[in-house]
Amino acid sequence: MRIVNREQLVLSSAERKVLSKVRLKKTLFMLMAYMALIAVLVTVYLTGMVRSSETSLEKIRRIKLATLLLTGSSFIIFTALFIIQYFRSVYPYTRDLKKGMKTVSWFYPVSYKTPFFDNFFLKTGSAKKPMLSIPRNLYEAIQPGILACIVFAPKSRFVLLLDINGQQKEFNEENSDLEL
Repeated sequence: MRIVNREQLVLSSAERKVLSKVRLKKTLFMLMAYMALIAVLVTVYLTGMVRSSETSLEKIRRIKLATLLLTGSSFIIFTALFIIQYFRSVYPYTRDLKKGMKTVSWFYPVSYKTPFFDNFFLKTGSAKKPMLSIPRNLYEAIQPGILACIVFAPKSRFVLLLDINGQQKEFNEENSDLEL
């Protein structure tokens, strides 16, 4: 994909709503996963406290200490990993919403069709996601020398609109896997 021109424009209210919904969806998913892991850790901690009449007090103290160390270190590691994941996947949407800008790029599109299936793709040139799934009508609109336009949020790289030869495809929170 060779970019011809690129400019920054202000996000519209509809685009802000889409980015807000995608951010909320990703945040809720992360919170639910985090809470599930915390529930597992609490269960492990509580089951490690079970006493038996056949074990000595010294052994019970060692089991309690080992359980506490295991759950405590796991909690710290899980929390650190979720914080890192938050800053990688959710925080860019917050930055885009605070800045209120979108990037509009004009380029010469390059299409790709899978050999055995009817899956159509647009080559993006992005290292993170080199192919963007597109519908058949956009695939058929790609001709040599035709200029296309893609609108995306600069930090989160969420695609908001794709226009190829007058045929447009708007993206929303339902197809939020569309990040460059």
